[in-house]
Amino acid sequence: MMAILRKFLVGSLSLGLLVGAYWLYTRTCQTPPPAPDLGATLPAPIADVNADAPSEVGTVFGVGIGRVEQTQLLHRNERHEVDRDLRFEQLLHQRGNQWEITKPYLKLFFPAFRCDITANRGRVQVETVFSRPTAGDAFFSGNVVIHIVPAEPNDALECFIHLDDVSFLAARSMFSSAGSVRFLSRRAQLTGAGLELLYDEARSRLELFRIFDLHSLRLQSRELGAVADLTPPRKAGAKSATPEDPAAQPMPPADPPGDRYQCLLQGRVTIETPDRVITARDRLTIDNILWPGAGKIGAPAAPAPEPNDSEVLPYPGPNALKTAASPHAAISAIPPESFDTVVTCSGGLEVMPMEGRVSAAARREPPQGREPAAASVRPLPAAAPNRQHTTAQRIHFNALTTDTTLDGPVAMAFPLDPNGLRNAPAAGAALPMTVAAEKAVWFQAESSQVFFEGDCKVTLTRSEPNLTQEYTLTAPRLVLDIASDPNRDKEGTVSACKLVTEGGPAALRILRQGPDRLLGWTTLDAAQFQYEVEPHASALANTAGARGAQFTALGPGEIWIRNDEVLNPQADPNQFSLGRPCVAYLTNFDTLQYFTAGNRIVAADDARQLRLDYFPLTDGQYDRQIRAVVGHVEAALREIAKGHLELASLTATEGVEYEDEAGALNLVGSSLFYDYNKALVAIRGDDVQRCYLNGARVDQIDLNLKTGQIKAEFPAPGIFQVQR
Repeated sequence: MMAILRKFLVGSLSLGLLVGAYWLYTRTCQTPPPAPDLGATLPAPIADVNADAPSEVGTVFGVGIGRVEQTQLLHRNERHEVDRDLRFEQLLHQRGNQWEITKPYLKLFFPAFRCDITANRGRVQVETVFSRPTAGDAFFSGNVVIHIVPAEPNDALECFIHLDDVSFLAARSMFSSAGSVRFLSRRAQLTGAGLELLYDEARSRLELFRIFDLHSLRLQSRELGAVADLTPPRKAGAKSATPEDPAAQPMPPADPPGDRYQCLLQGRVTIETPDRVITARDRLTIDNILWPGAGKIGAPAAPAPEPNDSEVLPYPGPNALKTAASPHAAISAIPPESFDTVVTCSGGLEVMPMEGRVSAAARREPPQGREPAAASVRPLPAAAPNRQHTTAQRIHFNALTTDTTLDGPVAMAFPLDPNGLRNAPAAGAALPMTVAAEKAVWFQAESSQVFFEGDCKVTLTRSEPNLTQEYTLTAPRLVLDIASDPNRDKEGTVSACKLVTEGGPAALRILRQGPDRLLGWTTLDAAQFQYEVEPHASALANTAGARGAQFTALGPGEIWIRNDEVLNPQADPNQFSLGRPCVAYLTNFDTLQYFTAGNRIVAADDARQLRLDYFPLTDGQYDRQIRAVVGHVEAALREIAKGHLELASLTATEGVEYEDEAGALNLVGSSLFYDYNKALVAIRGDDVQRCYLNGARVDQIDLNLKTGQIKAEFPAPGIFQVQR
């Protein structure tokens, strides 16, 4: 998920901010700028039937003139290069230095692109520079179109911005509009209201890009990978310190060349793709967006022809003698449905340099096992079963490191592919899984770890005909180590290689629910859980090359199992079977381990007080109790039905006491072995712990559970047999 989130957030932002990106992009390209079109051949002007009479003379800068039409006003920078060219069709009114004009056409020249602005009408502040009029601040209204034209032909970054009106402050290179905004390109479509764009010419960089009310931003997901190189590659084998070791935290990376920017999406932000939905209820922030080369001075513009040269003719209008088809028709004809990624926001969008701003991710302290919050995690709304959903109060993404922080309450829901599970069938429907954390979720890319903080809860549901199984894991804190899975076809697929609970007691609950009743449950409580995938073939597995996972519970802890269903009809009622109605529990363990490759359980207690209890159930009621107290136990399991395990054998050592109240048996020894197929319990003694049968010392005891027959070998020659 984080790899795709990284691509998506960086990609969607970059495409959504395409206008500002152009100013930054200019500093990375040394392509000579297009020369201003100052001398295009003009068609003969059409006679105006409403032309003013020759006697109607106005004044411009104190000079009497007639009707002012098809005029061109140039502005030059400090290098005497034309950087601004304003043309218009007709001067309607003049009030001081304010001109009201029709059909304005403003060109802004930059080394790698040109910005053309057209409108129906405009008001321009005209100043005199060396006795020549030049355009300054302007206001355009009516069908305003800003056309970004890259120097490279057929560049996919060409775009159009439609506005109701726009103000241009020449001294600050700032555009602003309070009306509607519509952005069109081959890569993205944006709608909203209110625009501010500020460009610092002295520093050659974007200073501010703001959409006051972002309605929607539509993107094509196939374009999102094009900006993946905004984040530099990480050194192989690098690993950061864990949050528990703040002194060993890595030094922050040196500032890369170019400027770093921060993007802020305010209000409720929703990002929808074909397979996932990401929601920030309050804010989404992206820090350290790199634009290498920003701030560098571009190549100087080519000298422009003198406007008074004989070959320079009056302004013919923006469309005069254009023989190439305009790209606007093709771009505007792209239907919104072709953009499969949609970003909506109840507030606005803002981008500005990171200078003087602290990264939202940098302000976050590594999780330190704080007390969980009192509030509860908000449930996710009903969602399509095959789409991933992530909801957080705030989301912070660092485009430089790809570190991500989700402020709580955080809730995630996604379909889990059963084909990726260990020992899973070859095919199966996706399993709905939810993850919730009250305080926060951190992703540290350098260490490939995800931290879940505060009342964490993981729920997995498996549904079959007439059966639903629900698995629930709860803990104050979870630490997840992830790794790329090269065996999976989908790009960016990762798998969990280690999971650890921290900060307090952890619990695991498994419920088996039938159509009308509860069929069974398992509860496991311990101080800590650890899950780790074995990196190599398990030495404990029975088959060569087998590879599985290891689950460890650290105590003190206990596990309870109840089964109300007949899963193994062949099991003898007198045997220790988990496939028949029963209750079994194991308490007082210090460590409990489960190895998936060999279906093996190992439990131990330093005080040698492990307690195993088994109760057969008859008509839902407890039958006779069988109890054993041991120091160490190993059990082998076998599958008797899909997803159901049966006890195959059990070995207990380091002291054994076996009691059967119904059979009035008390057996003591050093070790105990149970074989399901033979229905045999064998107890042996040694020099440290002798063997006793109801208080009588014996060398060994064999108990047949089916027949109830006991064979006991006494120290003296002979065998004593007892029939229960």
